[in-house]
Amino acid sequence: MTQTSHHESRVVAISAERLFALVADVERYPEFIPLMREARIIRRYDRGYETEQVLALGLLQRRFRTRTELDSPRSIVVTSADHIFRRFDICWTFAPTPEGQCRIDFALDCEVRSIWFKPISEVLVRPMALSMVNAFVQRARQIALAPPPDVLIG
Repeated sequence: MTQTSHHESRVVAISAERLFALVADVERYPEFIPLMREARIIRRYDRGYETEQVLALGLLQRRFRTRTELDSPRSIVVTSADHIFRRFDICWTFAPTPEGQCRIDFALDCEVRSIWFKPISEVLVRPMALSMVNAFVQRARQIALAPPPDVLIG
């Protein structure tokens, strides 16, 4: 079996609420997360949702489902019971700092069930894990710097 783990902590100059909202907006992931080709919510719950996602690199792609639990604005936990994974857990925590910034803690633990799925872990999951926090921080900064939409006065 192949296991991928990545843990990262950092403080960024973006509010915890803004980062939480960005990470919770799964259907926008394909716009800015490398290797993410599709992400759509298939079922909603009071404090979360289930999604179907597609990771792809060239011709290699994998569709899988996840379940996301939201504890706004403190944490987001993503799990998958998809048959290719023995374990798939992502945990985000967001803590405001006294300076109005956010301390992010990100942890991904993934283990595929079969040697046949090893390329999925090595080629898709590992690179995605290494770039996840950077992708969200960069996206939050882009949104913060974007000009407000034009208001039409009739």
